[in-house]
Amino acid sequence: MHRTVIPVVLQFSNVAANSSLNFTFTTPGVKWSLGRRMGDSLGFSYNVLPDGVYGSTPTLQSVSFNDDVLALRTSSIAPSLSDFTLTLFLDVAPDTTFLQGYCTLNNEAVIEAYLGNERPVQWRNGRISAVIQAPISDYRSVLFTISGLKPNKQVDIGVATDPRQGKVVWALGPRSGESLGVSLSSTNGGSIPLSLLSYTNNQILMQTGAAEGSSATDVVMLAYVSWQPEDLPFIYLKVAGDPDISVYAQVGTRQPQWVSPAYTLFTL
Repeated sequence: MHRTVIPVVLQFSNVAANSSLNFTFTTPGVKWSLGRRMGDSLGFSYNVLPDGVYGSTPTLQSVSFNDDVLALRTSSIAPSLSDFTLTLFLDVAPDTTFLQGYCTLNNEAVIEAYLGNERPVQWRNGRISAVIQAPISDYRSVLFTISGLKPNKQVDIGVATDPRQGKVVWALGPRSGESLGVSLSSTNGGSIPLSLLSYTNNQILMQTGAAEGSSATDVVMLAYVSWQPEDLPFIYLKVAGDPDISVYAQVGTRQPQWVSPAYTLFTL
């Protein structure tokens, strides 16, 4: 029978240097995978975003995985606590609706696990679990990393496609399942000084309020796109705003790209 392949993004925070991390599945029918290896989809990746978003100091010393176990080792020269991102896939047997297992981490570490189009689950040292839903073919998550967001600034992210091919809109996730809608978080755990967030069919508008000082905030945002017809091959993203703000986008598990002031093509 046909098995389902589900993209996974793991965002690690506060991982200790010179330590071992292990993720072990105990649910039959769930295993790690490199995906279907089609197009520009990432199979396995580590910190595919540019230096400076997560820091340029090497963090990982080794990575290995088989069907049930993902094992990582952090470097002895890494910062005492590090943040980084991995992408991978789950290969899931038919009728499997959840996964269970356990992970071994330092107590300060937190992982935000994005499985397909579902809302992220938070994993810490100990038992782990998640609901599994087969991806819906006309929705995709978009993970943004927005750097250099200073007080009294604005960033406008637009989505479009070739009208001869179909149409695309920003969405709050699939009609069923546990999709998150839209979420914002700062990469350092601090507050985000937003005075306005507008989320419409073709535009996401963020505006920061007045604040003391001029320090910049780096933000991770999860959004969704929906399109018609189901076989639409690509979408366009563009950004307008302060030139000091840089925006990178990862559509599903495709290669992340810098979003320019002109329309930038992203395959689906």
